[in-house]
Formats: sequence, structure tokens, C-alpha cells
Amino acid sequence: MPVSDKVFHLSIVILAVSGCIEASTVGLEYFFRDNFEEFRDRPIQWCNSTPVPHWVHGTFVRNGPGRFNIGQRSVIHTFDGFAKLHSFKIHNGTQIHFSASFLGTSTYTRSIAENDYATSLTFDGVNPAFTFEERAEALVYGIDNTNANIWKIGSGRNAEFIGLTDAAVFSKFDVGTLSTISLVKPDITHPIINLLSLMSTAHPLYEPKTGHTINLVYTVNIVPGLKHTLTLYRMKDTSTQEIIANVKLEKMSYMHSFSITENHAIVSLYPLYISVPKMLNSAEAGKCLEWEGKDETKFLVISLKDGKVSELMTPGFFAVHHVNAFEQGDDIVVDIITYPDNSMLYQFELATMLDEKKRSLLVNRALLKRFTLNTKTSSVGVSEFPPKTPDMNFVNRMELPVINENHRSGNYCYVYGVVFSFDEQTPTVHDNFAIVKKDLCNNGRSDKYWYLPNHYPNEPYFIPEPNAKAEDQGVLVTTVLDGERKESYLLILDAQTLKIINYAYAKTYIPFAIHGRFFPGDF
Repeated sequence: MPVSDKVFHLSIVILAVSGCIEASTVGLEYFFRDNFEEFRDRPIQWCNSTPVPHWVHGTFVRNGPGRFNIGQRSVIHTFDGFAKLHSFKIHNGTQIHFSASFLGTSTYTRSIAENDYATSLTFDGVNPAFTFEERAEALVYGIDNTNANIWKIGSGRNAEFIGLTDAAVFSKFDVGTLSTISLVKPDITHPIINLLSLMSTAHPLYEPKTGHTINLVYTVNIVPGLKHTLTLYRMKDTSTQEIIANVKLEKMSYMHSFSITENHAIVSLYPLYISVPKMLNSAEAGKCLEWEGKDETKFLVISLKDGKVSELMTPGFFAVHHVNAFEQGDDIVVDIITYPDNSMLYQFELATMLDEKKRSLLVNRALLKRFTLNTKTSSVGVSEFPPKTPDMNFVNRMELPVINENHRSGNYCYVYGVVFSFDEQTPTVHDNFAIVKKDLCNNGRSDKYWYLPNHYPNEPYFIPEPNAKAEDQGVLVTTVLDGERKESYLLILDAQTLKIINYAYAKTYIPFAIHGRFFPGDF
């Protein structure tokens, strides 16, 4: 029996024997249903007797939309659900305490006070729609619904924890209590004439040589004929920013992430452009994006030392998530989860996610690719990764990619993620999710997956074993929605084998948590 099949059957046996699951075929819609529950440090228990390593000691925090309806209005796209944090405090692999709390953003607090979705920029609007006056007001309020990711700036007692989205705004929160502290905007915006100086990425990165945070802000100029500005900046804390480079662009692309090597930031500008007239008219980010598929994708290679910029072109594609990048001689290697166009952004509309028939028509077109950039020759090579076997090519169609962060910005061999379409014979969602491991170095020899029918995992996070000798020596931690019980659980997998170590039910369901991180230590 193949290793992956053994993992599958072992998982079924473990969960069935424990009495924690019952056979059924429903449940994915609970990822996209409101959950109003908030609590602090609720004790929960591991489901089996297998010990979790003692070095799994810290807090696992996830961020994502937790409420989609308020008053008489509902969001059209799940991306516009109100930000909600969930955390699991794990003490030496033994005790677990679970917490949940909405982020107290301006959008959320005003909405609660008004019992209506407060005016603000959204991805795809609300139903009933904002009036013309409300859309104008939304442009003034901008975006602060920071429901996409989690980040830590600084270390020790000076560490700051923030929630992020694709906007130049952060929600500071207390990682121990999940209570909101304040809203922070990086002080690198441009004059008021650049009204839309508010976009950023939800995936900052740590600078290898300093440990400082690196991110982007892009300013869309509303004055015809004037260029837009992409700013790469360094952040030592939430109040101290340093501009590395300003890049002027004729067209501004939407981007959610980028890569960093020891010496460079790698930015990919897709032919998905922000239309200023459409933004001013709709106040909805999703409606202001224009795909021009005949255009190429432009890579910017920006020196972290002096801000020098090199441009390289390749046939057009779209992406949400970079995986990693590293320098190899004169080359820069960049791994990205690619798409032929931007249509995947609109697959997560709330009505679609709540309708099994509509979901079954969604096609997974994600594909992991490697881009090899050479600034001396201005060339870009593109390659794909072979699967372990033809029937496991679905592993290359992962999303929400994560790696061992100790290998960030360096040569590496393993990437983990979630596949929303389970096999190539049925390349549609069909409510099947799998956690996958991709071997980049050995022709897919160590490709693996973990899958249970009607169990829907979120993005995993890799926790390395202390003093590990192998890159994949550690555990994966994630949350999984059990569709049969309509409850979510914390799952710990062996990162080498993807076998279950243990799991613990949260006694509630966790709506779709987009991203998260594990922070070691006590808080």
C-alpha cells in the first residue's frame, strides 16, 4: 500500500476508534457561517493518548472572516467578513487553551454600533448595496478590516502583534488576550492628491540580515497622466519606517505577497491593473481590477541595500502567493503558486460557498511553478515540478503555501499547503480538501498528503524541532473543520510523514481562517 494510502487509512482508524467522528457528507458551509462566540482561555483536551512534543510550546493564532451578516446587510464576498482571531495556547505539548475574539477595527465597531455594515471600502460590496452617498463616504474611511494575516514585529517584551490585510493599515492586538490595542498606519503615505495611497500586501517578510520587517505600499494616483508609486519599506517597529525604494509605474498591479532573498526583494507585477475611475465609482476593490491577459508579468528585483531596481519580463500570469526565493550564483530562484488569470479571486463569493452545487463547478487552476531570474541577461526561465506519480499531480495544485521558516530566503526542499481540488480526474472542488507536502528537490519522491472525507483543513504552519538535522523535521499545526460534527479541531501532524500525532476539538466551529502563525514561548 502506498505511504499516502496508509496515512489516509490510519487517519480514518484513529478518528473512528476515538469516537470523535460520524459518517456524513455535509459541513463545508460552516466555514462561511457567522460565529458570534467570543471567549478567553477555554481549556480543551487532546483526543488521543499520543504525546505532542514538549517543544510545541507557544500560541497558534489564526485570522480570518468570522461574521458575514449584520442587520439587514450581508457581504457579497467572503473576503469582506469581519476579522476574527482564534488562538490556541499550547503548554509544553500538553495543556491547551482556546480563545476567540473579533478584532475591534473601525469597520467592525461602527457596524456593531449601527447594526449595519458600516461604510468602508470592500472587496465586492454588500447586499443591499451602499447608496451613492455611502460609497463616497467609504472612500474617505478606506479599509481597516484586517482579516487576512498575523505578524509579529520586534522581539521579547517589545514585540508587537498585528492583524493585516491588503491595505496599508495594521490592527495591533494583545496575543495573550486577543484584545485590540490600536489601529496603526505606516507613515510613508503620499500627498492627498494620491487619494488611493492605501494598498499594501498582507504578507510582510523578515529581512534576513536584520530581522526587520519588509513590506510594500502602493499609491494609485488619481490625477490622469501622473504615474503611480510602489514603495518598498523597512519597519523596525509599528511607528518607525524607512523607505528602501520608490518605483514609478504607468499601471499599478494588484498583489498580495512578494518574496525576499538575502539581498533582494522580488516583486511580481501581474497584468491585473487597478482602475482609478472604477474604484472611485464603486468603492469596491474587486470591481476596480482589470485583467489584460495579453500583457506580460513584470518582475522587479529591488536591492535591499541601495534600492536599485532591475526589471525582467515573462509571459503574463496571476498569483496570490509567493512561496519562497533564494539566490543561486547569478540567478534568483522564485517559487510561486500561479494561475492563468485572476478569476479565482471571485470564486469565494458567499452565495457560492454556501451552495454545494455552485461549489462543485469551481475549477482549481493553481499550479506551483519555479521562475529563475538572471538580471545580467535579463532572462526569466520557467519550470514545473514533477509529481511522485501521475495520480499525485494534484499536490502541485496547492494553495496557502508554507515552508520551514528557518529556510526562508535560502535554498530549500519542502513546501506544504492545502489542495482545494483533490485529484486530476475530478479537477473541481467537490468539497474535498487535503494537506499536502511537496518535495522540490527529489522529483517529488517525498510528496505526501493527508485527507479525510468531509474534514476541511486550513493553511498549515510548520513548527521546527529544536536542533533538527533535516529541513522537514518538525510538526505541522492547523485547524480543521469537521463537517460531520460542525466543529473545528486543532490538528498536529508529523511534518515528515503527515501522520496524525494528535488533535483537540475547540467545541465550536471556526469560520475560514485565511492565514496564521505560531509564536513560541509564553504570552
